[in-house]
Amino acid sequence: MIIEKNDEMLLEEEDGLIYLTVYQKGCSFLQIHSIMVQNPQLDLDLKSINDVITAASGSKVRVGRKKPIIEWGITSDKMSASIKLNCTNQYLQQHYSEIVSDIFNHLNQEKITEGILIHVIQNELVVNESIMIAKGQEPVPGSDAVITYYKRSERKPAIRDNGKADYYDMNFLDQVEKGDWLGEKIPPTSSIPGRTITGEYVIIPNGKNKKLLYDPKTVGAFKEDGKIVLRALINGVVEFHSGKVTVGNHSIIEGDVGVETGNINFDGNVTIKGTVLDGFSVIATKDISILGELGVGNVEMIESKLGDVFIKGGIFGKGKSKIAAGRNIYVKHANECCLEAGGNIHIGYYSLGSTLKGQNIITDERYGKLIGGVIEARGKVRAGIIGNQMERKTFIHVEGFNRNQLKEELNEILIHYKTKIQELENIKERLNVYDTFMDELNAVQNKQYEQTTLEFEKITEDIFKFDQKRKILMGILESKGDGEITIGQVAYPDTNLQIKSMRKKLVESTKGTFFVQDNNMYFEK
Repeated sequence: MIIEKNDEMLLEEEDGLIYLTVYQKGCSFLQIHSIMVQNPQLDLDLKSINDVITAASGSKVRVGRKKPIIEWGITSDKMSASIKLNCTNQYLQQHYSEIVSDIFNHLNQEKITEGILIHVIQNELVVNESIMIAKGQEPVPGSDAVITYYKRSERKPAIRDNGKADYYDMNFLDQVEKGDWLGEKIPPTSSIPGRTITGEYVIIPNGKNKKLLYDPKTVGAFKEDGKIVLRALINGVVEFHSGKVTVGNHSIIEGDVGVETGNINFDGNVTIKGTVLDGFSVIATKDISILGELGVGNVEMIESKLGDVFIKGGIFGKGKSKIAAGRNIYVKHANECCLEAGGNIHIGYYSLGSTLKGQNIITDERYGKLIGGVIEARGKVRAGIIGNQMERKTFIHVEGFNRNQLKEELNEILIHYKTKIQELENIKERLNVYDTFMDELNAVQNKQYEQTTLEFEKITEDIFKFDQKRKILMGILESKGDGEITIGQVAYPDTNLQIKSMRKKLVESTKGTFFVQDNNMYFEK
């Protein structure tokens, strides 16, 4: 069929293909373009047309195809169908009823029965634009379970405007009573199926369930207002063990530890609202908090085997008192006593004539003082003032570390940590399946569920231990070089510094940071 013919060119259609023959130079590209505008069904390759016009060889060359009046587009997932009308507005107006009839016939042929936009087909057809004429119903995904746990207070002293560490307001133990809220789970919701334009249902998974982790001996789970709420079954202290919220044993001494109470030795947490009298001791497996405003005096021993020690009023030790913690020690001040921590030692105001041993010794870098005594750390010591104007001998020893070796150790821990996290995710998926069909499990499946739960708890505990090691190593690696001593304000003469095997005795007042790197001691102001 001839579309256009003149002395210069012939544009024709054969079996749905478009051919162009240019007989002589002078045929204009604009001429072809004008024909395309008048015939929206023409789908021509502009580069091929340009080549034919340029060559003007008289050869018949394929340059495109003829598009149908109604061009269909049906998505592969059968969620929508659209058309494009390849015609002029005049043609559409003259043949509107015929085009609508053809559309409905084709919908019937394709078995499209759902989501047909009848008002669009009958009233809103336009030319040369993609028009959606059928739309399936998208499935609505279910929401995953949302779990919220009690947030423990951060053990970090507040700093007042004057720069001094204020331990009086420090939240140390999170005490709860029976019935108090400890967490909750908003259950997952079911998904809503969708439907394709051909009538098939589209099913997607429901929201993922998540397991509440708690100690059933001390924490109960209750259905309340469509949620699962965790509440304390006993009075005690909020703790997290192996990722599970629990209420730990808590012994509260309303007054002082002395003749009336005797020495304290307790498996759990201890809070003493008064003080510990001279000659008495307090030993606990977990955290110890002594809240008396006057602090403690010449006590025999205060030791937390696995936790932290917090002494609000400080220590007046008279050279004999020993304070020990499996993790960290927090004190307002330390006078003539011995502090040993498996973690860090935090001192609010000053240490005077004391022996301090920990991973890191931290005081406020503006006003915290280390005066006299022996201070030993693995990673760093930071203080505002070291020594005093009377040039009291003060010994600071940072054991130091091998940074590369510590980084390798940290990388190994991170690898194990990530592996355990992946294992945990896999087990979570298995537990989700069990939780979904919990009411339908037989005896064998219940046993498998119990074993999977134990495996989950074991891996959670491993993750917790790796995370604790990670935090310790990262805290040490934050030190400058392979060991650091930072003086925020001034270190007085007769202060003796040692990092690794490098020694420095100060002969004049000094401010800045000493650190060791490549077996050399450096100083930065």
